[in-house]
Amino acid sequence: MRTIWYFVGMILLVMGIIIIASGIYLIFYPPEHRTVFGEYHPDIWWGLLMSAVGLIYLISSRGRRV
Repeated sequence: MRTIWYFVGMILLVMGIIIIASGIYLIFYPPEHRTVFGEYHPDIWWGLLMSAVGLIYLISSRGRRV
């Protein structure tokens, strides 16, 4: 059995990749309405952060078993 942090890391990594993909899509097909901080592409930054934290959790709990 694996620790709960392994699965938390996996979920964060997958969700981060999905958010990055949607951010890249929005770069090429921008929405009609603009937001104040939309030019900074917060979805890409947030996806990168979630992916990094997910990788940290996956790597740190790699050898641990319950």
